Amino acid sequence: MRKLITVFISLMLLPELAFAGAWTLPKENLWTEYTIKYNWAKKTFNNTKNLGRMNNDARSWGWGMLPKMEYGVTDWFTALGGLEYKEAWYKELARPINWGPYSVKNHALTQVDFGGRIRILDNPMVLSAQAKFEVYTDYQDLSLQDVAEAPELGDRVNMLDLRLLAGKKWEAAIPYYLGAESGIRFKDRNSGSDVPFFVEGGFWPLSWLILRTEVDGFWLIQDSKRRTKKEYAIWRVGPTFDILDLWDIFSGKKTQPGKQGANTSILRKGKGLELSVQYGYWFWGRNVNQDQEVVLKLAGQY
Repeated sequence: MRKLITVFISLMLLPELAFAGAWTLPKENLWTEYTIKYNWAKKTFNNTKNLGRMNNDARSWGWGMLPKMEYGVTDWFTALGGLEYKEAWYKELARPINWGPYSVKNHALTQVDFGGRIRILDNPMVLSAQAKFEVYTDYQDLSLQDVAEAPELGDRVNMLDLRLLAGKKWEAAIPYYLGAESGIRFKDRNSGSDVPFFVEGGFWPLSWLILRTEVDGFWLIQDSKRRTKKEYAIWRVGPTFDILDLWDIFSGKKTQPGKQGANTSILRKGKGLELSVQYGYWFWGRNVNQDQEVVLKLAGQY
């Protein structure tokens, strides 16, 4: 309990992208994760999902910090918590001279997340149910046309995110895993409900390396009454490095490589420290920018 309180306070003092999959933590284990995401765009998807350049040859870019924490209350129930902070810029490069320049910036702590994941099955695959509340911090409550709200950082809504998650790892010559999750998100402030979808897979070519790819997005199932209708899908790919395993190899504590996939973030079974690097590409959407992104994530379990 002392570890839980310490890490929770640390997270609250820090100014949330990654998914844990269906696996739960062992009892009294902590999982902490700190993600930094950089994104940029010069094209946008319109209301009919067609892709085009932004008005006046504009550019948008930004970054976000996403600290999160998980705690194994029991072996089958994991508590979740996290924060999201964002900064964003927007600049028009081809405006008529008599209009003058237009460049805006926005930043805020945008939301606080909390919830839990319950493991339902262990075999023949891991199956879990998850509920998460995403609380809007009321960082700005102006019209989206107001310059003080430009560029937009989020939908400014509270939501309940309910999901079923499934995952399985196969022990082969080169171990690999697959995971998937979906459900429904209920939103307030006249925003339509949507269906989240997330599919990931990866394999261990070496004991200290996972190569992973994923598709992450949302599909609108109920039209918003007043707000902009948004949908999107993102493809991400990149490696995850087991820092502790690498340290043991380079320090001479290990004379031979360990077993591939024996101790990683995917299964949540042991102590570890990992660094992930991902490239992301928004390949489908509606009323969203066609962002590209680079994601850096440091995660540990203890």
